[in-house]
Amino acid sequence: MAIELSRAGCQVTVLERSGEELKDRGVGIGVPPSAFEMLVARDLIDADLPGFRIETVVRLCRTPEHERYGYLAWAQPGNIVALNWGNLYRNLRKRVPNGAYRTRHQVIGIQQTDDGTASVILADGRRLEFDLLVCADGYRSLGRQTLFAEQRVEYAGYILWRGMLPEGEIAESAPLEGVLVTPGYRGGHGVFSFVAGPDGSAEPGRRLINWAMYLLVPEDEFAAFFTDASGQRRDGTLPPDSIPGWREAGLKRRARELLPDYYAEIVERSSGTFAHAIYDCTVPAYGTRRVCLTGDAAAVTRPHTASGALKAINNAVTLATALSGEARLDVALWNWNLEQTAAGNRLVHLGRQLGDAFVTNAVDWSTMNATTMKQWFESIITIPHEVFADEPAANEPPVGLPRKRHERAA
Repeated sequence: MAIELSRAGCQVTVLERSGEELKDRGVGIGVPPSAFEMLVARDLIDADLPGFRIETVVRLCRTPEHERYGYLAWAQPGNIVALNWGNLYRNLRKRVPNGAYRTRHQVIGIQQTDDGTASVILADGRRLEFDLLVCADGYRSLGRQTLFAEQRVEYAGYILWRGMLPEGEIAESAPLEGVLVTPGYRGGHGVFSFVAGPDGSAEPGRRLINWAMYLLVPEDEFAAFFTDASGQRRDGTLPPDSIPGWREAGLKRRARELLPDYYAEIVERSSGTFAHAIYDCTVPAYGTRRVCLTGDAAAVTRPHTASGALKAINNAVTLATALSGEARLDVALWNWNLEQTAAGNRLVHLGRQLGDAFVTNAVDWSTMNATTMKQWFESIITIPHEVFADEPAANEPPVGLPRKRHERAA
């Protein structure tokens, strides 16, 4: 957002509550190929940023006859580029001038004034004023709470347990080459794929295996599950190395029961695993007057849609385009708000459909083949999505942006 608005002529200030750069967790992010190409075309990332093109989503499951690699139910056509989160972040971060990026600036309050400005109140008591305030503060957004106090994120009833393993820790890589593997089981499914290594290497042997497992955690077990190794109750997130050892061991035993052996061994060998609750949330608008919401600060979608990064990127590109093409700030924001609200809420509904089908009410994949599973999938998904299309949607925004200055934006 900072890059796009700067290039649109805005004077941008980024307020980051942390005192340091965001930590590199090494996990993966999936985006459609068209989004990756758009990022390169707009010089938001380097053209040589390592990404793994995935054209097949492998749906398989453990059976008594297929304990090692699983029974292949469906090799589903897909359109995904798997990226290393840390590599993507560093590519974006280096395009934001250091002078515009202010760490240790925790925002604790947001106010709008009648004179057409917005201000933030910082933890140290300072107040900063802007012509436009863009809230990119995640799924528990202060911006959303300020604008729409009645709007709450809703727990989906399950969590995502994640980890990673250097490729050198496994004896064979062939089952993961060029595919996204999703082993299905009662109460969820896993996700396994290669991403580039921490040093950006995409060479075989130096990659990371990025994996995740969706697991049901009822509401009455939520508080116990999200109590960390020190006994502190966490609010829906257990960072790396914070899961109690006995719980992680139990999760790994569960993985051994649910996954084919090849994938269970990857999970067992991974250290420093982490977990977070799955939420979603629709919003009545992406902003009011001079305050905008972006990314998960606005509509919160479940990870099944593989659209979290794409949604945030699209918010940034379209807002910069709107500001560049309209002299009146209020008109530009109104038009942008209408379009993004509809698109964001649509993705929330898609995520709910996918979550219900693949986690909450998951069916037994061992009873299905490619034909019957495709029929099942098409019957449960009523909102098409680019990740599962045979061809990328032709909806890339224009690369060139006319320059028009708007005085201040944060």
